[in-house]
Amino acid sequence: MSHAALVNAGLFYVVVVQPLLLVVFIRAVARAPSGPPDSSGEAEPGLPALQVSESLPPQPARLPVRRAWPPADAELPSGETGYVGRHATQGGPPWGPAPKPPGAAW
Repeated sequence: MSHAALVNAGLFYVVVVQPLLLVVFIRAVARAPSGPPDSSGEAEPGLPALQVSESLPPQPARLPVRRAWPPADAELPSGETGYVGRHATQGGPPWGPAPKPPGAAW
């Protein structure tokens, strides 16, 4: 494609396609219901409103206790020491500490 054809395609995209996408997005946001999709704005008629007691503050949810993997009492077959992936290193990185820059006071 020539330079002029590329410029024309770019201008068409900026002048026509981008504003069209902007209008579609704004229209979708304006027509969307406010609030979560599973809740209604008002309570259903005939059902009493829920009363919340303020005597106790809410307690944080407790996470379930995670067991170690593999289990501590599991025995490995004889001759196997366990799998160590290629990404794992024993004792740290294979390189030493970085040299300090010249003139550094620390």
